[in-house]
Amino acid sequence: MLQRHTKPWETAYRIMGPLSLCLLVSCGAAPESYSSAEVETDVVAESVETSASPSAGDSTAQLVSDTSPAQSKPLLIKRASLTLRLDDLDSAVDEIGSILAQQQGDILELRDEGNAPEQGIPRRVEMQLRVPQTNLELTLRSLKALGEVDYQSVTADDVSNQLVDLQARIRNLRKSEEALLEIMERSGSVADILAVSQELSVVRETIERADAQRSNLQNQVAFSTITLTLESANPPAPTVTPIGAALGETWQTSTQSFRAVTVGFLRLGLWLLVYSPYWAILLGGGFWGIQHLRRRRSLRDTQA
Repeated sequence: MLQRHTKPWETAYRIMGPLSLCLLVSCGAAPESYSSAEVETDVVAESVETSASPSAGDSTAQLVSDTSPAQSKPLLIKRASLTLRLDDLDSAVDEIGSILAQQQGDILELRDEGNAPEQGIPRRVEMQLRVPQTNLELTLRSLKALGEVDYQSVTADDVSNQLVDLQARIRNLRKSEEALLEIMERSGSVADILAVSQELSVVRETIERADAQRSNLQNQVAFSTITLTLESANPPAPTVTPIGAALGETWQTSTQSFRAVTVGFLRLGLWLLVYSPYWAILLGGGFWGIQHLRRRRSLRDTQA
């Protein structure tokens, strides 16, 4: 066989040489031939294939066309917050659903806290929305038309450099994977194959983590989130309890309290009755002790 006629140092040189080259390639920086505009276009195009829903095809396609190499548009993660004050919250929620249907968005979370009429607390509805980034401004404009704006904000985080670095890193790791596969085909001994296979699994795991991170950033770039808060314009007036109802409630509360106190005393009596032998022993011991002290004092007085 081949390993019987091959010297150990020759086998080590044949394996470690290409393997070291693969490690240098995987740890290197992005190639100079990759321009940032080219990588950004590839990143956004991949986000359309992996992250965009079927209903958002037009908006994501527009995002790709806007990020052309000539324009070199930065890739931003946009988030918006909006607080509206309006009269009818139920109708507003229905209208928000219609707006999202037009803008190809979705409701991620809806929480209705209700109200407390007796305390005058207004009703509050909180919603988490997601829309394509290209439709963010139109969606905000439609939402602000529903009521009075109390608060609004829009933030943007530039992740262009992160995506460029991840894209270049994944390409280099792919090259390392191909080189390791070629080394595995040329390796003859079982030990060499196991060493290359272990290094290959590490490279593939790194590729999966980098690709998942890139997909997450692409999804955040393609779709923006809106934190929407709806508040009732007029807080409910505190309700006034009628006199009859107030007296009835007071009578019910007092009878319940009387019943609870009576039951408590009865339970205490039962506890005292159950432990009466112990109380008798204690009382008897105390009485005997007092009589004994009196006798000793009388004897002292007589002797004196």
